[in-house]
Amino acid sequence: MKNGILHSIKTKPAFVYLLSIFFVLHGFRENFGFIPWIDALLLMAVYLLASVFLVSLFWLIYRNFLRAGLLAFFIMSFQFFFGTVHDNLKKIFEGSFMAKYSFVLSAALIFFILLVVFFKKIKEHSLLRLATYLNSLMIVLLLVDGVLLLGKLISKQKSLYTLPRQFTKCDGCPKPDIYFLLADEYAGNDELKNIFHYDNSGFETELKRRGFRIVNHSYSNYNYTPFSLASILNMNYLQLSDTNRTGTDLTYSYQQIRNSSVIHFFQANGYKFYNFSVFDFEVQPAPVRETFLPVKTRLITSQTFLSRLQRDLWFKTITVFKSKKMIRDLTYYNQINNKRIYDLTWACAQQRPSEPKFVYTHLMMPHYPYYYDKKGKEIPFERLVEGNQVHKNDYIEYLQYTNKKILELIDHIQKSSAVRPIIVLTGDHGFRHFAEPVDRKYYFINLSAVYFPNQDYSSVADSTSSVNLFRYILNSQFSQHLPVLKDSTIYLRD
Repeated sequence: MKNGILHSIKTKPAFVYLLSIFFVLHGFRENFGFIPWIDALLLMAVYLLASVFLVSLFWLIYRNFLRAGLLAFFIMSFQFFFGTVHDNLKKIFEGSFMAKYSFVLSAALIFFILLVVFFKKIKEHSLLRLATYLNSLMIVLLLVDGVLLLGKLISKQKSLYTLPRQFTKCDGCPKPDIYFLLADEYAGNDELKNIFHYDNSGFETELKRRGFRIVNHSYSNYNYTPFSLASILNMNYLQLSDTNRTGTDLTYSYQQIRNSSVIHFFQANGYKFYNFSVFDFEVQPAPVRETFLPVKTRLITSQTFLSRLQRDLWFKTITVFKSKKMIRDLTYYNQINNKRIYDLTWACAQQRPSEPKFVYTHLMMPHYPYYYDKKGKEIPFERLVEGNQVHKNDYIEYLQYTNKKILELIDHIQKSSAVRPIIVLTGDHGFRHFAEPVDRKYYFINLSAVYFPNQDYSSVADSTSSVNLFRYILNSQFSQHLPVLKDSTIYLRD
């Protein structure tokens, strides 16, 4: 048996299949807890089938499975690791043609043509040595990742949920329902006045009439949603390795959202959590539309060649080929999710469970695309497609429509609640799509307003950043003693 295994390592193209298993297993381990087993297995099956197809196709060229397997291995490696290589090229050759898709794809095509010829001419003994090396390498990598994954599984089984250390349990505190309403890219008053020359005081007056306290000079700490939300829901600054919004820091921000200390606090105090957002939380997946491959596997696939093509070139490609159906599907994606999330929140407000509720509602409003004008009339499709983000008038029209929908939702929540709830209304950052350069501070200026049942807002500062939002709420409404952090902003690059 031992000799048979050694013979297979030296002569069989197992490496091409082990590569697919390793890629998914490694991504599953790095994003442990975010991706269900069944989703990872489905993704693995897709990659294994693709590998089988490529090996079969290249066998027609070589009439040799080992040569076919080697070519398939390099093509699958290109698919799996393209994003990492391309990101490094952009850092090394910043602004150079060598980092552009036209050059990279042309160079890759030439490389694979040469590779086809190379594997045709390579000597048999060299072929066997290369196969032995790749099979051995993949086995070692799989064993290492397997051991590390086992450690995470054991750690998860041993860990029990406890109240985060900085909190104290508040058994005697009133426990009203809490609604955390996040309006994505809702600019604050200073930005609306100075950049848009728009007076939003009518909306603020309506909020005050309903008992809200407006934070007049509010701003976010980050200019991208996952980072801003992670900071809000953990009441802390993020430990980022860079100021780039992609890569490991993005995964880290998702992990911080999933394991939010704010949510843990309320769960430990008997609250039931309702997630009506595009983000995943523990035992609360996002209620969003899915494709053939589950959305959660994007944490694994986001760096692949096909995912990068879809992200960077897909919209341009379907625009060039005038595929109206595909363009429409992409354009109206947020509209569909907004309606679903809004309806879920509306229905949840009518429910009277035995335990208090913490409801997180995340609306991509007034975030682009700007679907409606202030009267609720749909904006023509041509003004919704990519490139129209800079239209300030459309943003303001959609903001006024958003105001109307938010007020209707707040009225419904207040009327449906047996006990006055806490309502937190905020934007995650300011408007960011400027046609001309502006002071970076405007990327952060956001809406922020709170409603407390006791109407005591003495502890809420008039000028503060999002990282302190829940610190003020927990201190004043749940007898916590959390220090207020120094306000600052971190600008993240694309």
